[in-house]
Amino acid sequence: MVNLTLQRNEQFAILAIVAAISFAISLTDWVQRGMLLSANIALSSILAVVFLYWLPMVISYVLIIRFKIGNWPLQYIGFYGLMVMGCLCWGVLRSGMLNTHAFSLFEALTIALPWSSGIFVVIKFYLSQKLLKQEKQLRQLAEIKLLHSQLNPHFMFNSLNTIAAFVPNQPEAARSLVHNLAAVLRYSLTHSVTSGKIPSKVSVADELIALNQWCEIEQSRFGDALIIDFDIDDALLSEVIPPMILQPLLENAVKHGNSRPLHIDVLIKKLANQLVFKISDNGVGFKERDILSSSDAGLGLSITRSRLKLEENAELRLGNDMHTGGAVVSFSLTRGAKEC
Repeated sequence: MVNLTLQRNEQFAILAIVAAISFAISLTDWVQRGMLLSANIALSSILAVVFLYWLPMVISYVLIIRFKIGNWPLQYIGFYGLMVMGCLCWGVLRSGMLNTHAFSLFEALTIALPWSSGIFVVIKFYLSQKLLKQEKQLRQLAEIKLLHSQLNPHFMFNSLNTIAAFVPNQPEAARSLVHNLAAVLRYSLTHSVTSGKIPSKVSVADELIALNQWCEIEQSRFGDALIIDFDIDDALLSEVIPPMILQPLLENAVKHGNSRPLHIDVLIKKLANQLVFKISDNGVGFKERDILSSSDAGLGLSITRSRLKLEENAELRLGNDMHTGGAVVSFSLTRGAKEC
């Protein structure tokens, strides 16, 4: 409760809820007594909210944060004491406006006990749930950061090996490929985990630009033995996806296709509220154990599977084309409301 604070909107929401409950109880009480609502009754109800609830809640919260009071029994004792004092003050004001008796100390202790206990427990429960949510987000962020740190050297080392093969006999081609690799790395680093935040999503158009630069590196290596075709509706170019989510899938196809010429098809289409991605090839396909166990499917696929689960709560599906026998990798991202 010390290290976890309430946002301004949360503070206002709690105060508003408590006020609404108090007003509802006060109104019901006066109606049951058969008394007509008057300005003094309304003012008394407002003062009850201020002195009995709002001031004790605000003061105790400020004291807990200011003095870093981490012991919850001490937090509650302070809150309870403030509510008792508030109840006594409200009783004095109430007696003057409505000609009733002021609360005794025993009455104030009795009135404040259930309200202070209830409010304290509810707020503590809310803060504990908020803490659990934040811890979950931090763990998720740490996992995503680890996955990004694994992905960057993974494609960089493979690309450097390709460029190294061009250096002795084709230095100009190697220079061009270095520029492409630099652009891909710049794109990857721009969208890496920084400042404790999950990387922002990118448009399909931006992802394809970086992907085409990577494809040029691979096609320079394999020449006519590698053909990559894209089938993408132009209307989907503005859709947003996690950055660097497609490159590992193509890299896996190039690495494990074992067919020359290797033909890779990249399909992106929209079905109702699902943005569907499908990468297929005419290679040897996946082994049965790869389809059944993602841990055997290679680092690139494993990283992508984990990222999709963490960042989009989506599943990466592996299979083989029933006609060609080639590998098929696909996933779907929910975007917008389902169309009728």
